Amino acid sequence: MDEKLIEYVKEKNENKQTFSQMLFSLIDEKKFNDVDVYKKAGLDRRYFSKLRGDKNYRPKKKVVCALALALELDTPTCKKLVKKAGYILTSASKFDLVIRYCIENKIYNLMRVNEMLFEMGLETI
Repeated sequence: MDEKLIEYVKEKNENKQTFSQMLFSLIDEKKFNDVDVYKKAGLDRRYFSKLRGDKNYRPKKKVVCALALALELDTPTCKKLVKKAGYILTSASKFDLVIRYCIENKIYNLMRVNEMLFEMGLETI
């Protein structure tokens, strides 16, 4: 195996927070409890436990968006969390634009966000 490649990956990946680590760090920072967050995000306990138990687990983009809303994140922090999961909120997607609009305008209620998505003819979270 290419030693330069191994060193490159190790250097770029070392001490990097995973999505789950960042998520639970944000929950602690905001002094929220897990139950409130997963209920507000519309997730069940077992799924949330999976997020907590597997630091390398990569949830679907909709789950990441629901968690960003549940945590009432600002735009820069939301972008970082979404990126940690391997996604971006792009201008080419109406779904992403609705999520970005909601985050930018502090619309964090999942029911309201889903209404807005539905009104735009998009799949809800």
